[in-house]
Amino acid sequence: MYKIYKLIIGGALFCLLVLCGIADAVSSNSTGNRIWDGDLNLSLEYIWTPQSFSGFYYDVNTGEGSENLTIDLDKTSERIIGIRNLVYETTPSDSDFKYDTWGEYQVVGFMADRYFAGYSDASFSNNLSLMADEKLSKVLIDSNERKSLYSGSSLVLKEGYELEIKEVDRDGEKVLIDLRKDGKHIDTDFVGSNDDYTYKKDMGLNDEVAIIAVHLDNIFKGTETNAVFIDGVFQISDQLTSINSSDTYGKMEITSISPQKIIMKNPEEIVLTKGKNIDIMRKLKFIVADDSTLRFAPMIEMSEPGNYVLRGTVAEEEFKWTPMNFEGFYYNIDEGIGEESLVVKEIDDRTIKKGTLEYKSQPEEVRFEHDEWGEFEAMGFLADKYFAGYPDNKFSDGISLVSNGELAKVLIDSEEKKTLFSGSSLLLEEGYELEIKEVDTDGSSVFLSLYKNGSLLDTDTVPSNHDYIYSSDIGSVEDVPLIVVHLNDIFRGTETNAVFIEGIFQISQEYVTMEVGKKYGLMEVTELSADGITMENTDEISLPRDKVIDVMGNIQFHIADSSDLRYYPFIEKNTTPLESLEIEVPGTLIERETANIRVSSRGGVVGEAVVNINEKDIGITSQEGTIKYIASDAGKLKVVATKDGFVSASKEIEVIARDDETRKINIEISTDEVYEGDEISISTVKSLSGEPVPEVELFYDGKVIGNTSEKGELKYVVKDPGIHKIKTAPNGFLPAEYNLEIIAREAKYIYSGLKIIPIDPTAKENMSFSVEITNIGTAAGEEQVGLNINGSVIDTRIIVLEIDESAFLNFTYMPFEAGKYSVQVGTEELDFEVRKKSVVPYIGIGLAIILIVFGVGYSIIKKREKREKRVKKKGL
Repeated sequence: MYKIYKLIIGGALFCLLVLCGIADAVSSNSTGNRIWDGDLNLSLEYIWTPQSFSGFYYDVNTGEGSENLTIDLDKTSERIIGIRNLVYETTPSDSDFKYDTWGEYQVVGFMADRYFAGYSDASFSNNLSLMADEKLSKVLIDSNERKSLYSGSSLVLKEGYELEIKEVDRDGEKVLIDLRKDGKHIDTDFVGSNDDYTYKKDMGLNDEVAIIAVHLDNIFKGTETNAVFIDGVFQISDQLTSINSSDTYGKMEITSISPQKIIMKNPEEIVLTKGKNIDIMRKLKFIVADDSTLRFAPMIEMSEPGNYVLRGTVAEEEFKWTPMNFEGFYYNIDEGIGEESLVVKEIDDRTIKKGTLEYKSQPEEVRFEHDEWGEFEAMGFLADKYFAGYPDNKFSDGISLVSNGELAKVLIDSEEKKTLFSGSSLLLEEGYELEIKEVDTDGSSVFLSLYKNGSLLDTDTVPSNHDYIYSSDIGSVEDVPLIVVHLNDIFRGTETNAVFIEGIFQISQEYVTMEVGKKYGLMEVTELSADGITMENTDEISLPRDKVIDVMGNIQFHIADSSDLRYYPFIEKNTTPLESLEIEVPGTLIERETANIRVSSRGGVVGEAVVNINEKDIGITSQEGTIKYIASDAGKLKVVATKDGFVSASKEIEVIARDDETRKINIEISTDEVYEGDEISISTVKSLSGEPVPEVELFYDGKVIGNTSEKGELKYVVKDPGIHKIKTAPNGFLPAEYNLEIIAREAKYIYSGLKIIPIDPTAKENMSFSVEITNIGTAAGEEQVGLNINGSVIDTRIIVLEIDESAFLNFTYMPFEAGKYSVQVGTEELDFEVRKKSVVPYIGIGLAIILIVFGVGYSIIKKREKREKRVKKKGL
């Protein structure tokens, strides 16, 4: 009898616990919450299921979810998970094809991803278990969306597959289909109306695997147009994932594998260190509170940019969601603070009665990530983190937005260390940018400028170990600190100046208003004060099968396509990141060459980031954000940088073998002789074929001067005579170099036609020397020209000539002595002789004069005598 009473009482207590659990969202203390909290008297043996952890695969329509994670702790304060005390189990389950005529296939959640496990009852395939061969594949497409394809068009699938509709036969009963992968033909088939096209591939297993199935609903044959209507597509990856016994993933090891189950356990102890994210396996981590109370939860790493669904625990009737079981609600795990709740108080025949869906939230004081600043008031609102006010803290005397019915989003709350150099900028949200203008001469302070969308807002000088604060109005509240940045240290070097930042806080200047009676989606504010907000549904909310209902803000309900009511709240979170990493590394590396990989975020370098190349860690970045890597082999590489709290970055690079002739390029110059000031054309061409290579980055003496055009050319004006180095940056080719000699522009003179007048000079007689001078150089200039007689400069003249201009230059000279002389003007030389002055010439002249005079006198006398004789004859 005692046993019967005990059984009845135990059963009653169990029922009471279940009912209380429905109301309070905890069906037992061994499961139901995502957060395990040492202060909540939860079981030391705790299990996370697909219903309670949104990271695990779950089909709400069937209620199927295959993954479970069980932990067994020794005591509440124990931070060590003993060997094999963390157990992961997953089992395949049947899932209906979206095109339900095909039947079912097997899916399995594996390490928080959804995989194809085999065909259990598919109309186009024999029963097949990949798990029996210790393999899995990804489901790429499962769709019943109706599509129309016309002759010549293609159905684009995943992984490079493409199904082309080649031709419809004359009767319109069959269609010729061609399947290609990456542009290459791999299969051809005729498929009839209301029939399936299936492509099977040999994957190295016992049987070929159907990786593509397409259902052709109908074929249309027209006079001008032929069309095919498709209403079912299924595709799995042709890249299989191997799962072998003893394989290790993170901290877990496969201990058992069969067609029915995979079991993994931890082969070593796992320490739940305060304030750390513990890698468990692949994307699955434990986030551990930075608190003396042990508080931790599983989480999926959302470092890859994209949309993620965060859902609450699955409910089947009335339920209460809090941050403990709905990951979408704001929760500060370090301090155990999160006050949002959503309660369904009453459901009647899939209908939530008016006023029985209640949402509540209230502000709480939480510490800044940069602990020295103290606290601010945070409030979860519509599954987002908002700023509600400042209590008295290091930079504020107390400000309340919530008391004015206003909230502003918290954009950044970070203590990540960042290094910025002079001239660089700290990139903030909403278009703000804090530029490091200049470090003072003794390195004690830094001059900063704040910009928004390129417009200057503020300037300030901030000493080392102080805060930069920018304040503005938010709604009706004046002078609210919007941006706070802590400058931890300042470095002044001989060549580099740097600022070390440790602490960034930013809130949005955009704000939301709250007031009683205001509606958000299906909810209306019923109570509002500085202590919080309450909202209720103003009308009944129906929960029909297979629907998604917008409740309020980002919060939605997803209802199963099932006769049994199953539903959960969820939000979609986009990780377009507040904190994203960036990788700086050349796109092409040369084999055995050392590359410098730099990781940054918001313009500042990021230290202690893990760098991974082709899925192998090569180390962590230094405090300067860099790590060196030597490319050992030619081929494609994928560089990935990760760090807790940041969205990861990846970059594809290529390593080129040094002897790869096909990757060699030459640099060519448009002219043989290049003078300063010339505009030259620099060309890049393939060494083997001479084919132009476009978009090649060119460096001139180490500085970028641009990229070559589509014709492989770049115009550039040169200066500075001498030898200069032109280089290319690797861009799919081996680097090339060219030594360019620039010739100085200068005048150059030639001399010709040196002449002497008279040609037979005598002492003390003036002489004239003339010479032609021509400037055959590349610049106008002046020349000092000297008359050099017997090695001594007798006279100089300055002459100015343009390019190709000529001129004659004359010098005069009187030799005082007879003798041999040499003359030089420029490059022209002549020898001449100067004779003594002689008297003989003067005697001859005198004699000639005498003879002339005598002759004239004699002639006159003779003429007179003849005249006298004639006179006498006449007188007779």
